[in-house]
Amino acid sequence: MAREANRREFVQAAGLAASGLMAAAGSLAAAEQEARPAARTMGARFRELMNGPEPLICANAYDVLTARLVEVHGFKGVFVGSSATNLELLALPDQAVVTVSEIIEYDTVIAANVDIPVLADVDDFGATPLNVYRFAKQAERGGIACAAFDDRMPLNRATAYAVPGVFPKARMIDNIHAAADARTDMVLIARCLAPTPNNSYTEMLDRAAAYAEAGADAVWIGLPTAEDYVRAADIIKKPLMAVIGGPNLPASPAAMKAARIAVGQTPPVVNIALGAVDKALTELKGTGRMTEAQKGALSRETSRKVERVEELNARSRKYNLPSASASER
Repeated sequence: MAREANRREFVQAAGLAASGLMAAAGSLAAAEQEARPAARTMGARFRELMNGPEPLICANAYDVLTARLVEVHGFKGVFVGSSATNLELLALPDQAVVTVSEIIEYDTVIAANVDIPVLADVDDFGATPLNVYRFAKQAERGGIACAAFDDRMPLNRATAYAVPGVFPKARMIDNIHAAADARTDMVLIARCLAPTPNNSYTEMLDRAAAYAEAGADAVWIGLPTAEDYVRAADIIKKPLMAVIGGPNLPASPAAMKAARIAVGQTPPVVNIALGAVDKALTELKGTGRMTEAQKGALSRETSRKVERVEELNARSRKYNLPSASASER
């Protein structure tokens, strides 16, 4: 009996000791978690940049490689237009042929492979509040930092402005409410580019101000000059987004001051790249070489940065694999 009593006492003591160790370990883990700063989401990073002292220039990209190149050049954000998805998946103009799901899936792949926030143009985000709610959640889960969605009706987008049409202001406000309810801290930009049926800029600015009041964190509008943006900022009272680089709104200090978020146009970036490929193919067909075309190719150093070769080599060494190298060219 004495032996059984001793065994019970030992088991009880061991159990108490183990419980104490587990509690101590739990307290230590909790303390470490409190001491460790929480990782900032991409949405939070974008919001900080948007409200920072300098305008946020989101250079344009249309795939992972161009997004990486934007990052290599030191831009703080990258813009991926809905036209990129149309062009890259279907080689068709940006006339709302792809779906919102396809746009988000495409942008999610890009967001997963860069370390800067992605501003994604998601067309109308699904048109109805229920769809907008669903797609806003999907976009944020996919790592998209900022979603820009517009008030253009599907037929207006499908015909490249040939047919006028915007959602009623009340419907767009409901869409903004749905997106705001669905997101945690993803930034929302309400796009107010399409002219109203009577081509009234005053009415467009009225809609833009209503979108800002409804919960949009910024408003994307198309105005003729930098001075127009300065006046619009006083009306809308939220950061403005603009497409810069054109003759009416060059990338000047005045334009940068007027528009807190600025992007370049998608088609020129794609066309520049395609133009280079076209010249290379013409040279190859005519001479059997691409000597002249290769003069405009990325340097090996830049290519290694874009492809993150050193990072891949370090990972290979960690797992006892031979070092990788940049692809041959």
